[in-house]
Amino acid sequence: MNDISLIRRSERMMSKDRHFLFLQGLPGPFFRLLASALRDQTARVSRICFNGGDWFDWRLPNATAYRGGLTGWEEWLARHVQNNAVTDIILFGDCRPLHLVGRTVAARLGIHVHVFEEGYIRPDFVTLERGGVNGNSNLPLNLGEYRKLDQGTVTKATPVENFFSRRAFESIFYHLAMFVGSPIFLRYKSHRARSMYQESFGWISRGIRRPLEESRSRKALSDLRERPFFLFPLQLDGDSQLQHHSPFESMAAAAEQVVASFATSAPQELALVVKMHPLDPDTYGWRRQIKVLARKHGVEDRIAFIERGDLDALLRSARGVVCVNSTVGPLALQAGTPVYVLGEAIYKLEGLVAGDCLERFWTTPGVVDPTTNALFRRVLIDTCLINGGFHSEKALSLLVENSVHRILQGILQEEQALQAAA
Repeated sequence: MNDISLIRRSERMMSKDRHFLFLQGLPGPFFRLLASALRDQTARVSRICFNGGDWFDWRLPNATAYRGGLTGWEEWLARHVQNNAVTDIILFGDCRPLHLVGRTVAARLGIHVHVFEEGYIRPDFVTLERGGVNGNSNLPLNLGEYRKLDQGTVTKATPVENFFSRRAFESIFYHLAMFVGSPIFLRYKSHRARSMYQESFGWISRGIRRPLEESRSRKALSDLRERPFFLFPLQLDGDSQLQHHSPFESMAAAAEQVVASFATSAPQELALVVKMHPLDPDTYGWRRQIKVLARKHGVEDRIAFIERGDLDALLRSARGVVCVNSTVGPLALQAGTPVYVLGEAIYKLEGLVAGDCLERFWTTPGVVDPTTNALFRRVLIDTCLINGGFHSEKALSLLVENSVHRILQGILQEEQALQAAA
C-alpha cells in the first residue's frame, strides 16, 4: 500500500474517534502547529495547560486549565480523558512528574501515548516513540533484533538548522507567561532542577562572561599540546536521563566516579577533557567543582575543563568518550570514537559500545564497527526518528509534516493488527 492510500485510510479512521490530548511540550509553537495539522486531518485536538506558558504557546480552542497539584492529578486526568473520549496523549519528555502519572493513567485506560524528545541523533532529527523514550523505549535490547527490523535502506534526511537564539527567545517568553500566570496556577511546580530565577541569573552571568569562557576553553585545549585525551560530556542535572536512567543522583556524583576512575586507572600520558553541556546555565559552578575534584584525586595537570568548544572536532580527536547516557554517544560512534556508557541508553548495545569496565576502557577503548553503527542508525531513523527540528521555520514545517505522517502510519498499523486478530 502506498503512502497516499495509507493517509486516506488513516483519515477515515481518525474522523470517527481519534482525539489527541496534548500535555506539556517544549517551549515554542510546535505543539500548536502539530495540533492544527492533526485537526486538518479531521482529528479532534485539545490541551491541558498547567501554567501560563502552556496557555501562551497553545493559542487554540479546547484548552483546559489544570490548577491542582501533583497529588490530585491522576484522578483528575482519568476523569478528564474518560469524559472527553481521549484516544491518544501527546507529550514531550516521558519522565516529567506530570507525564509519569499521565503515562500510568494511559496504560490503565488503554490510551495511546506519543512521546516526543530531543533527537537521539542530532541535529536533523527529533525523537517520536510510542509509550516512552530513552530508558522507557520499546527499541530492541540487542543487535540481533535490530537486524530483524533492518530494511537495508538509508532514509535520506533533509538537513535542518536550529537557531539557539530562537530557542532562547521562546524559552524567555514561555517563562514570562508562566510568571504572569502564576497567580492562577498557584500549585504548579516545574520539573526543572533550578527555578526560573536561578536559571535566568545563570544565563545572564554566562552571557556576560562568554568571552572569558571562550578564552579559558581555548587555553585549556591548547595546554594539552597534542596529548591524547578522553572526553567526558556533562549532562544537565534536571535531565530525566540522569534522574531516571542512571545510577547517579546528580551529575556531580557521576563526575566524582569518572574522575576517580581516571585518576587510578588511566595511563599517565592521557588527559581528560570535561565539557559543560551547552544548555547548562551553570548555577552549579562547574569549573570550580571540576577543579576541586581534580585536586582531590591528584590529576589537576591532566584534566582540562571547557565551557565551549567544537564538539565535532573534539569527537574526531578523542581516544574515547565516557558518558552517562548523553546524546553525544551516537555522535561519537558516528565519528568512529569508542564510547563507554555509565547509565542506560538506547545505544548501550553489546557490539556497539565498550562492554568492559570503565577502568579497562581507559587503556583499551576498542574500536567502533562502522557496519554495526550503520545498522543501529538505519533502524533508529526508520522506527523512531522524525526528520525536522524545533527552532527554525523550515525545521518546524518539516517536523510537523513528518510527525503527522508517522502518527498516521501508526494508526494504520493498529487497524491492520486489529483486523488480523479478529
